[in-house]
Amino acid sequence: MEREEILTIYEAGPEAVINLINQLTARTAELKESVKLLNERLNKNSHNSSKPPSTDALCNYKTQAKKATLEQH
Repeated sequence: MEREEILTIYEAGPEAVINLINQLTARTAELKESVKLLNERLNKNSHNSSKPPSTDALCNYKTQAKKATLEQH
């Protein structure tokens, strides 16, 4: 939102400012919920959900498994 838009709303009076703040508050709540859901999805992997290992993001489980196997010998 540009400075001129804000000044126009301000000059329209208190109700216009209150409406703008209410709209921005509602949008902020929507965005927070969206971020929360995306973070939850991002934090899921094959170890803590029913997702197959092939959907894990760039994790080196094979390398870790190989290290564990080598350490056992």
